[in-house]
Amino acid sequence: MSSKVYYLNDRAGSMMDSIPFKGVKVLKDAGLAGMIKPGDRVAIKTHMGEWGNALNLRPHWVSAVADEVKRLGGKPAIVETCVAAYGESVSRISREDHLRVAAAHGFTEETMGCPIIICDGDYGTEDVKVEVPNGVYLKYAYLAKKLLDFDVVIVVSHFKGHAMGVFGGAMKNVGIGMASARGKYAIHNITHPEIGIKTWQINQDAVKKHAQAPSPNLIERMVDNCPCEAFAYDGETLTRDSEKCRQCGFCFAYLFQGVYNFPPELVPSWPAGITDAACGFIHAIGKEKMIFLNYAMDITPGCDCGNFHDKALTPNLGVFASRDPVAVDMACIEAAEAVTAVPGSAASEYGFGEPNTERFTNCSSMAKLSQWAQLNAAVYNGMGDTEYVLVNSVTEFTEAFNFPPYTMAEPYTHVHKEIYKEINMDPGDYAYGKLPRLAMEEQSKKPKGKLKEISIAEDK
Repeated sequence: MSSKVYYLNDRAGSMMDSIPFKGVKVLKDAGLAGMIKPGDRVAIKTHMGEWGNALNLRPHWVSAVADEVKRLGGKPAIVETCVAAYGESVSRISREDHLRVAAAHGFTEETMGCPIIICDGDYGTEDVKVEVPNGVYLKYAYLAKKLLDFDVVIVVSHFKGHAMGVFGGAMKNVGIGMASARGKYAIHNITHPEIGIKTWQINQDAVKKHAQAPSPNLIERMVDNCPCEAFAYDGETLTRDSEKCRQCGFCFAYLFQGVYNFPPELVPSWPAGITDAACGFIHAIGKEKMIFLNYAMDITPGCDCGNFHDKALTPNLGVFASRDPVAVDMACIEAAEAVTAVPGSAASEYGFGEPNTERFTNCSSMAKLSQWAQLNAAVYNGMGDTEYVLVNSVTEFTEAFNFPPYTMAEPYTHVHKEIYKEINMDPGDYAYGKLPRLAMEEQSKKPKGKLKEISIAEDK
């Protein structure tokens, strides 16, 4: 049987049409109320953004879901995991630092109205090994331990591109986002005995080039910052001691700087690895306990785990919700493929501005992997179905979305009428008269603008 995906676009004409409330509405249409019993512990799995990235989900898009959980009698918590130490500038490796970044992005217990829990401990080490029933690559995956403590899990994802998964949505938010640190490395096959990091050969030509850069250059940083002290450089050759290497993943990012020659099978394994882990986690938690909401807004080429963001590839699309993570991601991909790209975006620049040009394959993937790989792997491992029925939801008026404690019957001025009736709003003599001193015809003309454009070097 095909899955149902509930959808609302991003147009708005009233508060009921606002994106966070549309997100709540499609969740309701997808069956959220029937999943939550009074007193249930409800996890809201989201991504609060990497330091430097400003286009992750807005805090109030997520807190609106927490508010709905409370209205249904549940006890919500925002949940996340530690990031694997995949580079020098990663900011969310520990629980403490992850919460600091989250707070900087507006995610706190106060703004969410509920706890924020990092589910794999202080350093991403608290996990459980779970079976992947029919994986393409993985037999087992490592799930953040505290995620098993919840009665219901709402997966709230930002749909966008992703360098390794080709796109990121519900499946990536589960597969990578619910994995512990070693679970994340396993998904990327960093610890694989045949294609993992210990099998990668150092590219000495690239080493020589990087070593010529001003200090502290990349090679010096590799030697000085490796927590296992596994690297040594004698001025000519960079070596790695395999006995010292703990496969911590710190040097993983140098893969993209040309320092490593790696097996050709490595990168193509990533999309399916993500869905393998997601499938295992969904089986461990229980698919009947999970529901998925995708915000297809700010659809950038790269992921929110990057410390920067590029211009969106496509216009905003709206919100999608389903009980099937595969179907909801497929619906987002097809909606993104159906529209013309944003002018000036990578899609337009690289010649993929027209509809149905596989712009995630061509603009997001670091190795031109297919944007369909995650989806096909997910069908293979039994996580869900790409065939779906798109249900166009309808917004509804509800007092629940009003700013509390005020309602239509008791607005701010009514609740505070004793104060308001004492306030004198008469500003006195403040205007020149009935007619504007600058005629409306003159106000409506386009004024003079840019004279010329110069570089920063010319700005003397």
